[in-house]
Amino acid sequence: MFAIDPNALATLRSRLSLGSSVHLKDEPGYDVRRWAENAEKPAAAVAYPATADDIVEFLAFAQGKGMYARQPRLDIAVKGGGHSASGASSSDGGLVLDLEPQMQAVRVDPKNRLAYVSGGALWKHVDQAATEHGLAPVAGVVSHTGVGGLTLGGGRGWLTGQHGLVIDNLVQATVVTASGAILTASEAENNDLYWALRGGGGNFGVVTEFVFRLHPQRPTVFHHFFVFAPRSLHPLIEEINAWTKSRDDTENGSLAFALCPAGTPVVVLQMIYNGDSLEGRQRFQRFVDVGPMMHKPETIPYIKLNQLQDVQSAHGQNKLLRGNFIPATPIGFPLQLIKTLFDSWLDFVCTNPLASKSTVLIELYHPDKVASVPATATAFASRLPNYAMLMTIHWSDPSFTPRASTASVQVDEAFKKARALAFSATQNVGEAYVNYLDEDSRAGASKARVKFGPNYTRLVEAKLKYDPERVFGKWFAMLDSKRRESKCSTEAPERAAFARETVVQS
Repeated sequence: MFAIDPNALATLRSRLSLGSSVHLKDEPGYDVRRWAENAEKPAAAVAYPATADDIVEFLAFAQGKGMYARQPRLDIAVKGGGHSASGASSSDGGLVLDLEPQMQAVRVDPKNRLAYVSGGALWKHVDQAATEHGLAPVAGVVSHTGVGGLTLGGGRGWLTGQHGLVIDNLVQATVVTASGAILTASEAENNDLYWALRGGGGNFGVVTEFVFRLHPQRPTVFHHFFVFAPRSLHPLIEEINAWTKSRDDTENGSLAFALCPAGTPVVVLQMIYNGDSLEGRQRFQRFVDVGPMMHKPETIPYIKLNQLQDVQSAHGQNKLLRGNFIPATPIGFPLQLIKTLFDSWLDFVCTNPLASKSTVLIELYHPDKVASVPATATAFASRLPNYAMLMTIHWSDPSFTPRASTASVQVDEAFKKARALAFSATQNVGEAYVNYLDEDSRAGASKARVKFGPNYTRLVEAKLKYDPERVFGKWFAMLDSKRRESKCSTEAPERAAFARETVVQS
């Protein structure tokens, strides 16, 4: 547990704006609850900033700078919606900057189709404000997800097939850096920071405002929900493959494996048509013809679309995300690959009854829009056409926690082996969506170097410029914790840059 100096704390509290506060453990207002209980950690203090200037004060306090010199340095975590099951928004004994309570404002400029979104807002706040003007952002599929975390990791959602990733629609951000500078990041200002924020995570500062491009959106969409027996998996995959060859970007969906309440495995298909309901029924009739156990076609308000998963993704219990990908190629989804994935998942939930709520999801978003952006245009490097796959390990009994990671590895390894057999070496390339990689996100620079590929060196340059003290690093840290290098390495330019920088500071 890090120490809190009472005099420094008193000074801090005297300088905060109205509405901002900081709470020690056992004080009213102290709250470390998260979406996943296994991500909760006992912070020494939880801060609720109301302005960017408040964040400047909190960062100075946590680093023991200026008038806070008596305060020992604290670990810092930044929380928006708190959905990181890896614990990226939590701190064990440090200071949490919880943006959600006081920084939720959303302002829409309908003329220019822009949304100005405070750093602690949830996607439900943005959807509601934009819908009132017949507009919509590219948003997450769970409405209580925080805007910040989803955006900084790339951001995928139901409108990704039409409009790309969330970061492809981010036009500006306001960032408080570790040094206390309040910067605007855009194409015109601090362009290197703007580039890094679009996929590089919260490694460069605290984003207090995002500005998103909005899109005209009809008030309703057509939603068709299907439940199939496992025996229908073969004809269903054949029909999905035929559909992917003929659909347009207004047709998107997801395929999932889950146990129903009675414990029976089922295959769940959700299809969305961003258009007329009659046309949607006709487009998705092919899946009715496969013979589902049940199906429900309905026209729903657009704003309900990103609330469909809210109940299944409710706060509480323990969760771990393990992501992967399936190449989007003309051959479609190889049946044996999907069957292996289904069998591996079923074996997992049957042999680990404490984790029987665990699911597998394959996103069927049209891949072309995301792939149309060059891999180096933003920090988000995974631009090859593919379908994201996500296994959510879900358990309530804490006795399973030590086994959750290793038990789920078997599913992932079986999937990767089957994928290698299903696709050629030139097709089987790419990286999983980084927001679905809980384990890797905690592994430090070694994993970040792999996941960000050709963009890693440039990200390190931005890190050394905007956060040389490594204050931020809870998610795919660009560099490991600060240390001295005895010599410059010629094997990796970023290590050489790091070594040079530490020599200058000596």
